[in-house]
Amino acid sequence: MHAGAFHIDSTPRRADGEYIAHARISRTDDDGREYDVHLSGDLAGFNEREDAMKFAADWADEWLTRHCAVKTS
Repeated sequence: MHAGAFHIDSTPRRADGEYIAHARISRTDDDGREYDVHLSGDLAGFNEREDAMKFAADWADEWLTRHCAVKTS
């Protein structure tokens, strides 16, 4: 969980031998229901899973900073 109850899912998908970075930014309502704030789409391909996850998390952090005035780290 991040500042302001934002959650970043940076789990990459595997395609053509690469880990494809993408981010799902979500939030939880007061009643506990989760909803999407933003879905990045594919960002970049990486050989290492950890690199893809870090790239997506950093991208999401920047997106939140720009669009929601939130700094998550």
